[in-house]
Amino acid sequence: MSEEKKDSDAIPTSTSSLTVVDNYINGTFVPPTTNAYLPVTSPTTSTAIGSVALSSKSDVNAAVSAASAAFPSWSALTIKSRAAIMLKFHGLLRDHAAELAQLIVRENGKNMTEALADVAKGNETVEYACSLPQLAQGKTLKVSSAVSCTDTRVPLGVIASIVPFNFPLMVPMWTVPIALVMGNTVVLKPSEKVPLTMRRVAELVKEAGFPDGVFNMVQGTREVVEGLIDHDDVKAVTFVGSSPVASLVASRCRNLNKRVTALGGAKNHLIALPDCETEGAS
Repeated sequence: MSEEKKDSDAIPTSTSSLTVVDNYINGTFVPPTTNAYLPVTSPTTSTAIGSVALSSKSDVNAAVSAASAAFPSWSALTIKSRAAIMLKFHGLLRDHAAELAQLIVRENGKNMTEALADVAKGNETVEYACSLPQLAQGKTLKVSSAVSCTDTRVPLGVIASIVPFNFPLMVPMWTVPIALVMGNTVVLKPSEKVPLTMRRVAELVKEAGFPDGVFNMVQGTREVVEGLIDHDDVKAVTFVGSSPVASLVASRCRNLNKRVTALGGAKNHLIALPDCETEGAS
């Protein structure tokens, strides 16, 4: 559901001077079963800054298995207990905002002001998620003298979140903190173009105290996306990206009778100056 990569595009494990982004499964960074990687390139300098795992459905299965195993104990906690861990994560994002923004500048090409805003807006949603114990209490309506209707929110299970390249931190935070506080577990598929930021975020998730398996990441391209959508244990899918791919994701989920939020149609306008290398920019 994202741009397919030819086998010739894959590269061996990157050298030690570059950042290697592996999958994050059950609280640990693990290499892909394929042992294949794609280059991560700075859009500013066109130089390699790292490599990212090119995963297979076997890696998807491992991540979903970890998330499924973590779900019973995580969902059994009170929403207040889950929000307390999220509040620690909120503080860590604030404390490491400059570091995260530097990663966004490096891999996405934003200037520092935009990158700091990316982090800040993402952390706003984390802050919102911390208030869910008050916002998601449910309600009871007495519809007659002897009948009451109760509205209660319960966790679904494993949620897959598929996110684009343009906001490396903000867009993942549209899904991840809310899903976690509500008692679900998450498998995130970041864009293979900007994996460095969320790699660091995964370390902060661990530092905040989230139990292993509650949050997982699988790197890769179309095979990973399709594997997450098709997996029986993935109960809902969220997607942000282009409208054509959003339509494909929504259709695939509907055919499986699976809950889906597929957001497309976003536009990021650019002004091309006379010296712009238009083919590369597009």
